[in-house]
Amino acid sequence: MSSLEQRVGRIATADLGVLAAFRDRTGWALRDEGNGSGFHWLRVPAADEDLFRKLPLVGRWSMDSEYRLIRDGRLVAEALLPADSWQTLAAVIAITPPLRGAPGMPPPAVSFRLEPDAEMQPAGALLCGLADFASWADSALAPRFAGLRFAAAEDGRVFVTGHPLPAIAGASFYPIGKLWLPCGWKLPDHTWPELLEGVLKLGRNRVALFHPDGCHEKLDEENLVPATRAAVRTTESINRERSER
Repeated sequence: MSSLEQRVGRIATADLGVLAAFRDRTGWALRDEGNGSGFHWLRVPAADEDLFRKLPLVGRWSMDSEYRLIRDGRLVAEALLPADSWQTLAAVIAITPPLRGAPGMPPPAVSFRLEPDAEMQPAGALLCGLADFASWADSALAPRFAGLRFAAAEDGRVFVTGHPLPAIAGASFYPIGKLWLPCGWKLPDHTWPELLEGVLKLGRNRVALFHPDGCHEKLDEENLVPATRAAVRTTESINRERSER
């Protein structure tokens, strides 16, 4: 191992959640700094430098074959790390059990809560009751449907995207990549959308709706169909029949 084959950094234990996306990466390992310091040592292959640079680390080093640390920008080793007690990320960062009972609604790999956002983002979607949406559709003029798409859940909710959104009661959402966050809320610091997308395995045609408590629901974009009066009525009828069984 040369000094360029391993990169090392200190990461606050409270920030370990940002590493969830890398649980299965080869060569990534953690070691508790000990003494209740509230920090872990992280080591990664030098080939993952681009990812390493994006992490919220306190100090960055290269490590040679004898576990000597050479701080970035310097040439002389300044510390020695023990060779034992290193653990894979998967062993340290546990997967939380599902928090919601409905199929297709597991939480992210590391549970967290959204944070209040003083900057209100413009709404791009609405989560509301299917009955309310159907009532609106019955009286809305045809041009109001233009650009709207919707997907219905079995529990009687409907997710509507587009502009302008119906003026009915519900929770508004705004998009960040493939994530939909409730207006007035934001991701915690050091939580990157692209990392969450990887954790959730959203792929090309799936999005995730987040709630303030950190729970999420996945939605296949192919299930978002153009909103028409007939489509809404049919969906409501199917949902009503299902609930009566």
